[in-house]
Amino acid sequence: MSSDHIVKSFDDELKALNETILRMGGLAEAQLADAITAIVQRDAELASDTMREDIKIDALETEVDQMAVRLLALRQPMAKDLRSVLAALKISGAIERIGDYAANVAKRAIILADAPPMRPVNGIPRMARMAQRMIKDVLDAYTEGDAEKAKAVWLRDAEVDDLYNSLFREVLTHMMED
Repeated sequence: MSSDHIVKSFDDELKALNETILRMGGLAEAQLADAITAIVQRDAELASDTMREDIKIDALETEVDQMAVRLLALRQPMAKDLRSVLAALKISGAIERIGDYAANVAKRAIILADAPPMRPVNGIPRMARMAQRMIKDVLDAYTEGDAEKAKAVWLRDAEVDDLYNSLFREVLTHMMED
């Protein structure tokens, strides 16, 4: 974010936009953590609460959209500032999707709470910790404007994909045996 604008209110609006993105990210991290806890502890009540939390992330996405449109319409940002506003729009959409995925995990946790325990579920918390760390690291990269840090997070995505595929194969094997 540029700090040499003539209009201080523009800097304040950009800062508020970034802070809203970070609030969204924090909520998404917490929602994912709660969804995983609900699965591991077989806690249908926590899962229901987690699903309801998605509303907050959706509201913040709407707030980001409104802030960005206001900035674009009234301030007509150029260069780096324009890229920051457009990035915020894309990032808020991605974070909102993370919230939706966490809500879907929570929905499955309600179903799994009534089912007999399954061994393959043990790898899920590890995969969730990896994903949570990636969310935190990418938000840090966003805050710091560090493209290399963001790229490093993107490259770590393959590790999560590999673990997911391994868990998927394990569940299939378990299903075929049982």
